[in-house]
Amino acid sequence: MAWNEKDRSRGDEELLQGENDRLMEDLASKVTHLNHIAVDLRDEAKDQVNMVDDSAGVFEMASALLGNSFKRVQGMKRLRGQNCKLTCYFTLFVIVFLFVVYLLLDKVMS
Repeated sequence: MAWNEKDRSRGDEELLQGENDRLMEDLASKVTHLNHIAVDLRDEAKDQVNMVDDSAGVFEMASALLGNSFKRVQGMKRLRGQNCKLTCYFTLFVIVFLFVVYLLLDKVMS
């Protein structure tokens, strides 16, 4: 009888060891999958940061254009009575130009 208990105990150990091995393989598979997800998230975050940096450059350029246009309008404002019609046309041109630039930037960013 002692012999049967030893064999049964050894068989139980082998079953438990097999179950542990299977669970370890399953856990290793899940860890590998999570690692791939983390790498993908890192790459996506880097891409998003680059896109935001590019957008900042575009907005700085647009800001410079608006600043220059505002200075021109201020200079034209000083002339007031002189060439009032020309001033209105130029202001309208600047507004239309900025709208077109906005539309182009919107298409580029989309």
